Amino acid sequence: MIDILDLSVQFTGENLFENVNLKINSSDRFALIGANGAGKTTFLKILFGIIEPESGKIQKQKNTSIGYLPQEINKIAGQTLFTEVKSSLRITKILNEEDEITGKLKTELDEKKHQILINRLGELNHQKEVFNYYSLDSEIKKVLNGLGFGEKDLFRSVEEFSGGWQMRIELAKILLENHDLILLDEPTNHLDIDSLRWLINFLKNYKKALIIISHDSYFLNQITNRTLEITNKKITVYNGNDDAYLKFKKEREILLRAEYLSQQQKIKDTEKFIERFRYKASKAKQVQSRIKQLEKIERVEIESGNKKLNLTFPE
Repeated sequence: MIDILDLSVQFTGENLFENVNLKINSSDRFALIGANGAGKTTFLKILFGIIEPESGKIQKQKNTSIGYLPQEINKIAGQTLFTEVKSSLRITKILNEEDEITGKLKTELDEKKHQILINRLGELNHQKEVFNYYSLDSEIKKVLNGLGFGEKDLFRSVEEFSGGWQMRIELAKILLENHDLILLDEPTNHLDIDSLRWLINFLKNYKKALIIISHDSYFLNQITNRTLEITNKKITVYNGNDDAYLKFKKEREILLRAEYLSQQQKIKDTEKFIERFRYKASKAKQVQSRIKQLEKIERVEIESGNKKLNLTFPE
């Protein structure tokens, strides 16, 4: 569905990640994991098209639709809740074109133009069926209700809602569009328990691709089946949910640390040899050989350990 080829991205002069190659399939449900500042949000923005990468490209199948919920949104205003959600959907363009064609058909047209418009009207009607237009109103109410909005809220002006509730409005728009890929950046931040349960159930039954950033491990475990990890400027794919990823990560860190320590000892021994015999003519060839060995070593990198934070609260 989407191919990411040799993608590299910089931030303040340093690469966040480099030479990323990844395929996103229609059945993939990714958790996107990484330390703060690793580039998780940047990666979603690149997929959505808000940010251009330094190099590489993203190839999408024709007509691939992507929805993106950022952590922060611009305040919306001007319409009632129900109208705001419905008018934002792609079906609105279909309805507008349908009205335009209906108007043209009432004018005098030659037979060829008349038939072209009739054919287009048939295509639009098919698209309406694909979007479940005839049950759309009830679906909008169902999603809004699931996200915590009551019946009376449907007729309230959107500017009356706080930032957290406006975020839920944006989430409702995305869920209703039936996108091929949904990108969610911390979607649970503004949800209560009931809305969170509803969202988990909705996404469990969603038949298309997802990429989710969340600190809520329970949420990720319920929904995702693969994990993308951003670390050491690389993006690595793991099969399984968040728990499976954490188990694998722990095992990997033990092996990687052992490999790192072994390599560091080898480097230290080599550097000692070079320093000891650098100025001895009889050892010149060996010294040069060791220097070249050092230059060719592909260094094992490990993540720095989490720093401890000490807090003292006065009485």
